[in-house]
Amino acid sequence: MADPLFSTLRISFLILCMATAARSDFQTLSVRDSHWIRWSIPAALILIIEMASDDAGFANICMAMAIVSIFSVCFADPPDPRNLREWSGQEKILSIAYALGMAGLVGGAVSYSETDFVDLVLGDEAQNTTLWWSMVGALLTSTVFYFSWRLGLIQGGADVKALILVTLFFPSWAFVPEQIYPLAEEPIFRMPPSMVMFIWAAAAFLIAPPVIFVHNATRGNIGSISDLKMAWHATKKSISELGETSEMDDNPSWILTEVIQKNGENTVVNRILPSRKSTFDRAKEAELSLLEELGIDSVWITRKHPFLVYLFLAILPMLLLGDPLAYLIR
Repeated sequence: MADPLFSTLRISFLILCMATAARSDFQTLSVRDSHWIRWSIPAALILIIEMASDDAGFANICMAMAIVSIFSVCFADPPDPRNLREWSGQEKILSIAYALGMAGLVGGAVSYSETDFVDLVLGDEAQNTTLWWSMVGALLTSTVFYFSWRLGLIQGGADVKALILVTLFFPSWAFVPEQIYPLAEEPIFRMPPSMVMFIWAAAAFLIAPPVIFVHNATRGNIGSISDLKMAWHATKKSISELGETSEMDDNPSWILTEVIQKNGENTVVNRILPSRKSTFDRAKEAELSLLEELGIDSVWITRKHPFLVYLFLAILPMLLLGDPLAYLIR
């Protein structure tokens, strides 16, 4: 059972952190590294203080620093022991985090190596033993997120930093309040909380296209067969509206309707994917004027919806419903 005070603090900080990051990513398509580093401090402190108050043991407390160590690799290379005398203050702090994390791994392996894994899965093992293995799972989850980013499986660096930070906030379900509407009662196995958030965010991301399509259908934006290919991911906007507002600057978007040269003549095309010249700028204003001269009064635009926005929205179903896959493997 998660402590109510620590759970309230943890959830409040996570919502503030993710809301600010999602807003920044939505408006500027970037989140400063300082944002993640700043919010990792309360995340680590809450975790360490809660485990210390529950007498979780030195190895488990140090495991929090192991997750911090993985998180730090997103921003800086590990300190090089060969340059020990030249280490900066940051490298000295990181080396302490690495040493404590290694102590947690080694100390836990010695203390909790003789574990009955059947009892561990069923939740019948000792509390500190279960906690250490769950922290190992959190460490592996963070490592998987990191290498998924480095290998290009997850494109957004901010997304990965957010997921690892969520892992630091919620290393296991022991730190998550009981769900109000759990999809499966007493599941045998559940994915780590941060992985569950990723699943819920991916589900929300898949729901977006039909929602956009319905929006276009109700607005009367689908007037031909060719519009069908655009209506799933873009919306129509009149050229006059684009010229009168600064919406394209405040909410980064791509204009997918363009003029190309074909057989020596100007031809209007609607691109499914944006080209390099699709961003709204002064040069694009001239092309919009050309479109008007060709009799086009509206263009297809697609807004940039960073995955981080969906991760923020996924906090609610994760806390209320839990792991959707637990229903399938119960």
